[in-house]
Amino acid sequence: MKKIMLTTVVATSLMFGGIANAAPANTYIATDSDTFWSIANTFNIPLSELIANNPNVNADNIYEGVIIKLPIKAPQKASWEVKADAIIATGMGQLGVPYVFGGSTPYVAFDCSGFVQYAFNQNGFNLLHSASLQSQSGTPVEKSNLRKGDLIFLQGTYTTGVSHVGIYLGNNQILQAGTMGTREVKISTFFGTPYYDTHYWGARRLIN
Repeated sequence: MKKIMLTTVVATSLMFGGIANAAPANTYIATDSDTFWSIANTFNIPLSELIANNPNVNADNIYEGVIIKLPIKAPQKASWEVKADAIIATGMGQLGVPYVFGGSTPYVAFDCSGFVQYAFNQNGFNLLHSASLQSQSGTPVEKSNLRKGDLIFLQGTYTTGVSHVGIYLGNNQILQAGTMGTREVKISTFFGTPYYDTHYWGARRLIN
């Protein structure tokens, strides 16, 4: 049998302007007809999560005024973002792997395009081992519209035309098998670095 007497706090709130009717964020004020099951269905929340989020609430004694804490739903990522995160995670697993021209072997050696080829192809793409050919994939992207997972290209670094590629991480950071400074897979600041600014060719988006 459900209690019909409210707690002192709730009762006091009701006496002074019905304050208890205004639930704090991510909470719900129960009625006498509520159960965990009905609340879970109302808010499209897994029943087990709702129960786990309210360890001090007796499932057999939910009555008017009881404050139910609702689980906070994590915002769903767009499909492109899920793909980009997977590619970046694959690449991050190779941080510190030495740069060797022509390298394409995980945990052993990479060059720039071999590294990008590995990170993308491990996640369902079919890129060739060539910065120049990779620059012909996808669609062009302006600097102002860059997002994580886009490919950044340099030109004229050791030969004419497109000659280097890295993966944009966001916040002006790229993940690359680079030769400037330490010759390894690393994270580098991009725009505002004179060498990169001088040789910047453009960016392409492969992830949709």
